[in-house]
Amino acid sequence: MGRRFASKLAFIIRSKIIQILARLVLGGIFIYASIDKIAFPGEFAKIIKSYNILPYFSVNITALVLPWIELIFGIFLVVGLFVKESAYILTFLLFIFIVAFGFQATKGPIEDCGCFGRLPILSNSNTLSLIFRDWVFFSLGLMIVLVENKKKSTKRI
Repeated sequence: MGRRFASKLAFIIRSKIIQILARLVLGGIFIYASIDKIAFPGEFAKIIKSYNILPYFSVNITALVLPWIELIFGIFLVVGLFVKESAYILTFLLFIFIVAFGFQATKGPIEDCGCFGRLPILSNSNTLSLIFRDWVFFSLGLMIVLVENKKKSTKRI
């Protein structure tokens, strides 16, 4: 019974519709997340600084560059360009965010994760739900990467 379930799950995950939905959701999330941070980099820099993870000199450059990375690779996922590479980068960012939330959780609750700037959707929540939310997004990215790797490895030259 376990193999049958795994086989059906693998079939569903490889489905073109599921892959497109995963790309649209993950890409859309990152596009949405970048908008307010691009518009208000100073406020985003304050949030990054509050984590006390990065060296002081790198806070401002991170606040300026990170949202553009989110926007560009989110757009790539949505339109279907550089899908595997974009999914790798965004999944890696999600891993970093999960680690940062976990690190911050050892110090106390997160006041504002900075995930979506001042936009309220999915942003201000308790630490465990932030980590869970990002694990869901991470899983989408991982699913895209694994299917894209499988596509590449099964192509014949």
